Amino acid sequence: MHLHMSDWKWACIPAVCLLGMALFVVFVIHPGGFEGQGAWFLLLLPGSLPVLVLTGQVYKLVPSVEPFIYWVLLISFNFAWYWGISYAIVKIFRVFGPKGWEGF
Repeated sequence: MHLHMSDWKWACIPAVCLLGMALFVVFVIHPGGFEGQGAWFLLLLPGSLPVLVLTGQVYKLVPSVEPFIYWVLLISFNFAWYWGISYAIVKIFRVFGPKGWEGF
């Protein structure tokens, strides 16, 4: 029995796992103490920089929804980041891997 899924669906599985691990490390484990926490935040959640810019604009318009928009955008942008990485790896594996993922 072959379970055929498109590449973008295969990329969603590791993207969710990677995002979950990054959020767990940043918000639960707190590595590096106070100063190092900022570096870990930017390294593991690189989508936070454009999110800060966008939520700054949202705060000017509607300050009361800014925290909600911040968290939605933070998770969305970082999921897109990890999905892009996972998608590239899936595509590379399909091209160069032995027989691709034909066994699935």
